[in-house]
This record gives sequence, structure tokens and C-alpha cells, in this order.
Amino acid sequence: MRGIPASGVILFFIVIFLIELFAYWGIVQLVNGKKIRRLVSFIYGLVSVTFLLIWLSAFLNPDKIRQTTDYGFFYFVISLSVLNLFPKSLIAIATIISAPLKLLRSKQLPQIILLSSVIISFGMILTIGYGLSVGKKNLQTNHLEIWLDDLPEKLDGLRVIQISDLHLGGFDDDQFLRKAEQKINELDGDILVITGDMVNNYHQEMIGFEEALERMTANYGKFAIFGNHDYGDYSNWQNPADKEANHLLIIDKIRAAGFQLLRNQSSKLKLADTSLYIVGVENWGHRPFPQYAELDSALTDVPENAFMILLSHDPAHWESEVVPETSIPLTLSGHTHGAQFGFKLAGISISPMYFIQPLWAGLYQNGNQYLYVNQGFGCVGFPGRIDMNPEITVLTLRSNSIKADRK
Repeated sequence: MRGIPASGVILFFIVIFLIELFAYWGIVQLVNGKKIRRLVSFIYGLVSVTFLLIWLSAFLNPDKIRQTTDYGFFYFVISLSVLNLFPKSLIAIATIISAPLKLLRSKQLPQIILLSSVIISFGMILTIGYGLSVGKKNLQTNHLEIWLDDLPEKLDGLRVIQISDLHLGGFDDDQFLRKAEQKINELDGDILVITGDMVNNYHQEMIGFEEALERMTANYGKFAIFGNHDYGDYSNWQNPADKEANHLLIIDKIRAAGFQLLRNQSSKLKLADTSLYIVGVENWGHRPFPQYAELDSALTDVPENAFMILLSHDPAHWESEVVPETSIPLTLSGHTHGAQFGFKLAGISISPMYFIQPLWAGLYQNGNQYLYVNQGFGCVGFPGRIDMNPEITVLTLRSNSIKADRK
């Protein structure tokens, strides 16, 4: 985590102060009686002061967040901030909306608006609490068939299992990863891929998780690529040599777990009397995310008519380079986490991530080219998931030539 300029810190605390002030103003308007109002004011003030002191501790001791490999304090601050500020922000907005209505001598409507915001805020606190405690470990397995023109008939039914964005530094132990490992092995996939972000920053985050990663199995091979977090770019290093040493240790640990790490490279697989190529590129994303991918280099050893699957961490790469410059039929990505928050409306998943990255989760198609975006396994930033479960994806590849023959 990089340093924040002083002006940003000042602005941050001004915004927090205004949220606290307007939320308090709204709440006390709903309370009758001096004694009850004093009690509510005392509790509110105690919670707010405690929150501000914790934030001050975080800003006055930045190395607790920037330089540590133990993310406990960081996640504690983020969790408390979300639990405190999101509900109060809603009440503050309701207070601002209701204020002009009072000037119009309306009494009931401002009270209804304020009371509704408080009730919704309590529901918000419960929802956030669920995401922090249960939602982030509610493992989801998504099964999907993809019909491809270029898939050889002999590879019809090939099963690719994908996980992404493990962010192992966010877990206290390997219990949840072991659960995923058992599920993956039960699924008996042909190919297993991890599409980036094994860690948040440091190689130490993989300690204790090696055995679960090593025990993950696939019939024809396990493959991995880097995500933007695997380069250590989000930490302040004393010197470039330390950063490089950390990166090399991450590489060693991924390979020691039995994964073939593809760094702008391809790997040929022989199966069912035919072959396919797994192509993996380094991370490529819209700025400020790093752009290390060299797609041409990765395709150097791939025959022109070969069937290939591309692993590229950031789905922005598919839209910006893969579709315009290649005919690669299937790309697997992650990165977005689905914002770790969403909801379903009429059976359709919706996430605020759409407004940042339209290719945020699920299957996308452009002509004969497909992209699948896995919504991730671990957490980064907010240490929870709200209706955006950790995902194992099972992609069954089907040949359109088989479908044509059946007709």
C-alpha cells in the first residue's frame, strides 16, 4: 500500500467528520426526551471517537499496513470503517434530503425518510457482518458449457477447472483452501488453472498453504499465471533487490506446488490423440495497472491452426488486445472479484463493478471468441463478500462440429 499525500488525509477526515455530523443530526431528531437523547448521544459519540482513534492510529503508524505481512490490523480497520461509515452515510444522505422538507413545514415526510434510513442501516450492518463472517467462505461451484467452432472433436467434453485471485494473505489458515482443494479433486477436471493474484504482496503469504495447493489435481496438468498483486507493486520496498527476491520466491512456491507458471509462454498438451496449447501472459490492465503482457511472445511456439486457451488475469486485456489482434477462441480471466459485492434482480447478478469494468464476471462473447471472468476466491481490501461468493468454475468445452453432426 503506497503512501497517501497529506492533502488526501485531511480531505478524508473532513468527509468522515461531515458524515458523522449529519448522521448524528438525523438520529437525534428521531429521539424524544432529554434522558434518552443524552444516552443516544453518549453511545454515538463513544462509537465515533473510537472509530476516529483507530483511523488516527492507522495513519500515524502506516508501516502497520504498508510494510507488514500480517494483514490483521489492516482488515480490522477496513471492516470497522465499512460497518461504521456505510450505514451512517445512508443516514447522513437522508438527513440532507429531509432538511429542506422541514423548511416547507412538512413534519411526517422528513421523519419517515429518517426512520427508513435508520432501519435500512441496521439491515446494512447485518448484511456487512454476514459478508465478513460467512459470505467470504460460502464456496460456490459454477458449471458452464461453452460451444466452440475451433475445438477439435476429440477434445469435445474437455473439462477445465478455474480458480482465481486466491489472495492467500487474507486467510488466517489453510482450512478454506483445503475445502476448495477437496472440491476441485472431486470434480476430476482435465486441466486446472489459477488465473493470477496468488498473494497480496509477499511470498510469506503462501506459507502454510503449499500442501493444499500441491494436492490439487487435474488429469493433464495444472497451470498458473501472475496477477497484478503477484509482483509486489503495492508495497514500499527498501531496494529493488528485495522486491525481486520476493518475486522469485513466489515463483518458486507456485512451481513447487506443481503448477506450470506461464510467463508470456505456451505449453503444449497431448491428449485424446490430439493436442491443445495453454497460453499464459503476464498481467495487462488499463493504467495504473501494470502492462507486462507480451502476447506475441506467448504465441511464438503455437501453430497457426492449433486450438488454444489463453490465461490473462485482467479481462481488460481481452477487450483491448486479444479480440482485436487474435482469433483465440477462449480466454480465462479474474481480477475484478465482482467487487466482492452484488445482488440478484430477476435472476440477474448485478454488481457496482460493472461501472468500472463492464466485463466483471461470467461469460462474454465477441463473434467466435469467448471470455470467462471468474469472480475470485479470496478477498482484497474489504475482507468479506456480499452475495459474490468465492468461485470454482467448471468449464466443459464442446465442439460445434459435434453439434452439426447430430443435426
